[in-house]
Amino acid sequence: MLADLYDFDKTVYPNDSATEFWLFCLKRHPKLIFHLPHQIFAAIKFFLKKSDLTKFKAEFFCFLKSIDAKKEAELFWDKNAHKIFAWFKPKENDVKTVVCSASPEFEISPILKRLGADVIIGTDMNPETGEISGKNCKGKEKINRIKKVTDGYTFRNAYTDNPKSDAPLLSLAENKFLIKDGEIIQL
Repeated sequence: MLADLYDFDKTVYPNDSATEFWLFCLKRHPKLIFHLPHQIFAAIKFFLKKSDLTKFKAEFFCFLKSIDAKKEAELFWDKNAHKIFAWFKPKENDVKTVVCSASPEFEISPILKRLGADVIIGTDMNPETGEISGKNCKGKEKINRIKKVTDGYTFRNAYTDNPKSDAPLLSLAENKFLIKDGEIIQL
């Protein structure tokens, strides 16, 4: 099966969608501010190298316990879908579209399903608790997840905003592209 492979944040979407999702939820539900001390403590542990990225992310997303995260994700994309770069059109692609992101899968799925992405891979986070199954979907973990979900796929093109951290992702495709400020640059 021939496919194109995309990172999501700062590649298909101009910003870090998980951060914007958190801010969106905080604005809609000001009571989430009560999770801030726990989130700050989790960040301090992470920056002091007392916690890894997966643990930090799970602790940071503790606020999900206080909201209907799937509903909030839909509302977030109702408001922010227009920010997706215009060149990303999975429904018009002549091959399958695979998107792999470190952002929570439940958070990016609504927009990617609307746009017609064929395969959506993200951090496997429980939208009710913030708990993560496995590891944060970043770097080499992206490759593990991609290979598991897309067995038998051949990748024609790969797109990322960060060729250093996504070098493993780029290595899967014949053609490699850098996204800089929404522009596509062949590597």
